[in-house]
Amino acid sequence: MPIVRLFRRWRGFTLIELLVVIAIIAILIGLLLPAVQKVREAAARTQSSNNLKQMSLALANMNDTYGVLPSIDGHYPKAPPGAIIDGTFNQPTIGTPFFYMLPFIEQQNTYNIMLTRHYDSWWCGFNIKTYVSPADPSAPANGFPDNSNPRAGTSYAPNDFALMPPLYGNWPSRNDNPTARLPATITDGTSNTISFAEKRMMCPMNGGSVFYWGETGGGCNRQSSNPVGIGSIPAFNTLALPQFNPPPNACNPCMLNSSTTGGILVGLFDGSVRVVTQGISQYTWANAVLPNDGNPLGADW
Repeated sequence: MPIVRLFRRWRGFTLIELLVVIAIIAILIGLLLPAVQKVREAAARTQSSNNLKQMSLALANMNDTYGVLPSIDGHYPKAPPGAIIDGTFNQPTIGTPFFYMLPFIEQQNTYNIMLTRHYDSWWCGFNIKTYVSPADPSAPANGFPDNSNPRAGTSYAPNDFALMPPLYGNWPSRNDNPTARLPATITDGTSNTISFAEKRMMCPMNGGSVFYWGETGGGCNRQSSNPVGIGSIPAFNTLALPQFNPPPNACNPCMLNSSTTGGILVGLFDGSVRVVTQGISQYTWANAVLPNDGNPLGADW
């Protein structure tokens, strides 16, 4: 009795079958990519929130340690004995909040090196991970937008109006010692006042202004009744609403610019972080920036 073959000879796929398989794979990829993108955006937003929290808590620790907050540009906690206060970059220990914050974000060695070699934060030749938002589309991987100089960028801006409160009705200069204190000069409350917010590192992205974390000059003067002319220090220099996730080449270098969808991430002086949505009014935003205007935040906060 002949043996019945249980298996037929294998045949290859037809062209139609291959096209069907390819189409199914393409559909699955199309369904998966948005989910992957959302996960990546959520991870970047979480990391950026952690950065803002760490910097805001560092300010509180600096205030507890020295009894004063750092100014946007100057000595900290005060001018050292014998310092020549002449507004030039050769002053000892002249720096930005990012510079003086280094020991409070576990960057003591970096601070010591900079203090020994450079005497101020102008040559911020270290890429500090805490100062870079992974959501910032303009931030290069190595933190150096311009490889021609040893300065690394930042994706955040400290609140100019809170860290440099007017003294006797006039905006202070880098020649003055810091005067901002918690809670004395943040009378609206630490949970109601912004400490840091997102800002694009390079704005516009192709050939625009670069915001270095040790920068102390530039061309964006404060748009207030008493312009101090400090320049494009990475700080709030206007009460205008931020740009909400602008296209890379439509970024305004003199404004805050979010890098997350749905709003802009901000840190508060109590160490909390929140997303300020695009629907916020200019009135509420200004009240959250000003530390002592006495106005309550609106329902849109």
